[in-house]
Amino acid sequence: MVNDQDWTPGSVSRFRQSGAIGTPFHRRTAHASRTPAYYSWDLYHVVDIYEDVALELASIRKGVAMGDMSPLSKYVVSGRDAPAFVDSLVTRDSSDLGVGQVLYTPWCNHDGKVINDGLVFRSAEQSYRFTSDPSQEWFTSQAAGLDVTVEDVTSDLGILTLQGPRSRDVLEQATSRDWSDLDFSRLDRTTIAGVGVEVARQGFTGELGYEILTPVEGGDSVWDAVAAAGAPFEIRPAGEYAIEVARVEAGLLIPGYDYGRGGGLDPAGSHTPSAANDGFISSPFELGMESFVNFDKNDFIGKQALADEQAAGGPPRRLVGLDIDWRTIVGLHLDRDIPPNVSPRVRWEAVGAFVDGVRIGRATSVTWGPSVNKMIGFGHLDKRFAGSGTTVSLEWPMPDGDPGRVNATVVELPFLSHRRAS
Repeated sequence: MVNDQDWTPGSVSRFRQSGAIGTPFHRRTAHASRTPAYYSWDLYHVVDIYEDVALELASIRKGVAMGDMSPLSKYVVSGRDAPAFVDSLVTRDSSDLGVGQVLYTPWCNHDGKVINDGLVFRSAEQSYRFTSDPSQEWFTSQAAGLDVTVEDVTSDLGILTLQGPRSRDVLEQATSRDWSDLDFSRLDRTTIAGVGVEVARQGFTGELGYEILTPVEGGDSVWDAVAAAGAPFEIRPAGEYAIEVARVEAGLLIPGYDYGRGGGLDPAGSHTPSAANDGFISSPFELGMESFVNFDKNDFIGKQALADEQAAGGPPRRLVGLDIDWRTIVGLHLDRDIPPNVSPRVRWEAVGAFVDGVRIGRATSVTWGPSVNKMIGFGHLDKRFAGSGTTVSLEWPMPDGDPGRVNATVVELPFLSHRRAS
């Protein structure tokens, strides 16, 4: 038996032998939940639905919701060579990232395929913190010979997310200070209930929002203080179900489900076939991340491969939105005398996309989007068929084991306009 003391990130298994870990907010989220629905997220279990997913999503869109995003992996990269090392890892120019600033960026393997994407916080001149899906093995593999330390601090910090139009009101009530001057992708430090925390203006819903980085010992106090501050604004805890639907409506991707992980290191924790499908490994340009690739910066991992891809005419596939005709899904079931089943959950398994019977790509993250009143998903399509208005058919799993076809129309992303930077 391996003891927790013997467990090290990057070993064969990232799972501690003593079992699942509660997040810093676990005692409070468990008490707040009115359902038995939990979500398995990497090393943790978090609440999936607190009470009603429609109400939780409505709070994100129209009021304010609080949630637990603590399972996101967090790594501190520090040392004399950290600034140059971080800049070599990511596709964006991080050389002018100031202390206290946050940068969203993908990072690629040497073939120019996305391994992961996430946030980079510069916490000191020679120290950065990444927040993403698991990435330590990749970072460590590229740091050989450098004065760089990569430390997994995932279990040391919780992330309490505040999302929605009233999120700033709640944050100001909880901290007794003005936050109107904190721009999107910026970070500041403050105290909540006497606990020192970091506040980043970020989120995964497309709405105005903040992520409160909380030390593990302060989880209960910070949760209670934020909940109390939000009471006048009818704050509601939102589970992963609602947050997951919100991110699809906002056109935001996640590794493993929406694209494969290039490099073969640090599995995303996904249990779906998509995560391990080499055919789903994608470049940033295929995933709509072209604005986050800076060819003017110093050399970075994958730069030459990406330049070659662009010189050759770009990637063969493009990311698009899909407006899916749910009526054809119902019709499939009725034709086979099977009760209609249009699940509101986000489908993590990719399904094939076709034109005239020829496969031209795949669809991922299909779900019902209550905020837009449509069945939606992401299309990863042959660029010849990626123009808005193109009609495609999707392979649809059926309860009798014989897939059918449903209609979908190519639309622009996002499905719902972002308000998070306004």
